[in-house]
Amino acid sequence: MEGQGSRPRALRIKTVRGDPYYIDGRELIPVVRVVSFGKARGTVGTGQVGGRAAGFVWIKPVAVLEVTPTGERCIAVQDGTAAAMRGMLAATISMTLLFTAIRWLARRKRKIGRVG
Repeated sequence: MEGQGSRPRALRIKTVRGDPYYIDGRELIPVVRVVSFGKARGTVGTGQVGGRAAGFVWIKPVAVLEVTPTGERCIAVQDGTAAAMRGMLAATISMTLLFTAIRWLARRKRKIGRVG
């Protein structure tokens, strides 16, 4: 909680509802998760001027709320790109480990062949 005398947090995570859209008697409200990080530093004085800053913002769609006269429902947003990226990362790590093991075994066999 940010108040008087407290320092603002560098990392913030919020779930935010967007502005509603009205389509065919339905109200559609986007819902996103916002992850933000921000740091800053500054020096001001006689002969001293400085400053540093860093930050990022990541916005991920989470759901769409559909409000109709009969009720409200939450439609989850599926992120197919993120799933594909996780699969490619897993394949890359697996292949790296496999080729490292093959290389290690080949060197070991070569080393044992020289000794005997």
